[in-house]
This record gives sequence, structure tokens and C-alpha cells, in this order.
Amino acid sequence: MPEVIAAPLGRRSKALTTAIWIVRILLCALFLFEGLDKFGARPLWIRVFEQIGWGQWFRYVTGIVETAGAITMLIPALTPIAVMLLGSAMVGALLTHALVIGVGPQSVFVSILLGLIVVVRWSWRWPHRA
Repeated sequence: MPEVIAAPLGRRSKALTTAIWIVRILLCALFLFEGLDKFGARPLWIRVFEQIGWGQWFRYVTGIVETAGAITMLIPALTPIAVMLLGSAMVGALLTHALVIGVGPQSVFVSILLGLIVVVRWSWRWPHRA
């Protein structure tokens, strides 16, 4: 414990930096998969977006937002953009589940993703090593 107290402010441990990168890579993979999946003619997504009532164009917009967010998640200078894109998409998804589709297992998954996005947002506020 004394090492932690004696460490200069603004310095991250190597383990914490590694953990944050693991979260970023995981989010990138998940959102890249989900985003690209929305461009196909998968009956699940067609049905979900019909149920939402905004039409299939919104499925494509959502796919673009998720894919762009996934890619920008891995570029440190663009992390704020990724957090805004993906965070907004997940808040929208939670509201859609709560108000239109109904709360279910997918809502838990969306909540976990939103939590991981918050972790990434929290992490890039810290000063980086010089």
C-alpha cells in the first residue's frame, strides 16, 4: 500500500492501463459486430426496428453510429467522440426498451455496455503518463 500513496498524482498503474485497454477492445469488438450486423437483412433487427416504429432507415443509422463508435474507441484522441456516440446509442436503446419494446434480457446487456462506456469515459479524464 505505501507504493500507492507515494505514487505521483496522475500516474496510472500498468495493470489499470491494461484493464482499461481490455475494456476498450472489448467494446470495439462488440459494437463492431452489432453495428455491422444491422446492415444485413437479419429478421431480428428488421422486426425490432419495425416495432420501434421509425422504419428501417433508423436501423442503418444505428449501425453507422455503432460501427463508427467502435472504430473511434481504439483511437485515444477520438475516445471522447466514441463515448458520445456509443453512450447516446445505449441511452437511446435503454429508453426504447423501457418505453416501446419492453424490458428484458437485452436491457441488461445494454446496461452493461453503458456501464463499460462510463468506465472508459471516467478513465480518459485522468492525466496520462508523460
